[in-house]
Amino acid sequence: MQKLASEFEHTTIITKQERAVLGSLKDVIVNPDTGDAIGLSFYVTGAKHKVMVVNTSDITGIGTNFIMIKSADNTSEPDEIIRIKEVLDKDIEIVGSKVVDEDERHLGKVSDWSVSLKNMRLERLYVTSSSLVKMLAQDLIIPANDIIKIEKGIVIVRSGSVKSGKKVTNIVKTVKTASAKVAHMK
Repeated sequence: MQKLASEFEHTTIITKQERAVLGSLKDVIVNPDTGDAIGLSFYVTGAKHKVMVVNTSDITGIGTNFIMIKSADNTSEPDEIIRIKEVLDKDIEIVGSKVVDEDERHLGKVSDWSVSLKNMRLERLYVTSSSLVKMLAQDLIIPANDIIKIEKGIVIVRSGSVKSGKKVTNIVKTVKTASAKVAHMK
């Protein structure tokens, strides 16, 4: 099962052990080098602008409007977990990043992305086409295995994923959308 990053916005973080609400999800933290969702950052309830993180390995359940973690003891300051700090220091926002292929052809911008709830990995990018004729434009769905590199402001995908015009190969599928909600996810 997959979930769109935009569907995670403002999800409540609760604990199994203490049966308490800890806060509201800020970001799903994805390692751009591996595609793994390695952690969650969240705003602490009752503490204005205080952000804490938790490893995805401490998640015990994901519901429609909540994410359950083992215990409040599993949360940390963002700079206390080295691998999470290293990813946060890169300051990469997937949504809004420009998408280009290996031949430097501009394909559009990431409007959303999905994560597999089974293995907590980036599954797909949803890209709003860069076509000048928006009425003829189609949004693209790019599987994670076609992503070569994610850097600050840009995602590079395999060349040949998209042919000219509206034709696409089986590597990249198209989906027509009226509009895409932009998520603020890392």
